Amino acid sequence: MLRTALLIGLGGFVGANLRYWLGGWIAQKIGVLFPIETMLINISGSFLLGLFMTLALHYTWSPEWRQAIAIGFLGSFTTYSTYEYESLRLLQEGAWVKAGLNLFGSLVLGLIAVFLGVALGRLLIGGTEL
Repeated sequence: MLRTALLIGLGGFVGANLRYWLGGWIAQKIGVLFPIETMLINISGSFLLGLFMTLALHYTWSPEWRQAIAIGFLGSFTTYSTYEYESLRLLQEGAWVKAGLNLFGSLVLGLIAVFLGVALGRLLIGGTEL
């Protein structure tokens, strides 16, 4: 139990720092007129979670490592609360189109990303079932 908690904490440390640095890099390259960095991180994290869980369950990786990566790393890499806060901020500023794009774009693209991650995982393990 303690080992699992420490691995989750380590994964969280790595995921949160990667999100911080990657988010800053994206904002620097693209700008901050729209919370694109949060959206891109959440979509890529959704894809990675779908891919990772498909492979981890197929190859029966240990529960502690699955939790370290899924809960720790990917849980801290992606961020639902920032997504909601940025959406609220856009609504409060009257940026209705941007808020709608952020809310629905993240939801739909995140779902598509998870699906694609699972599909890639199935392809890699030789399965065809989604």
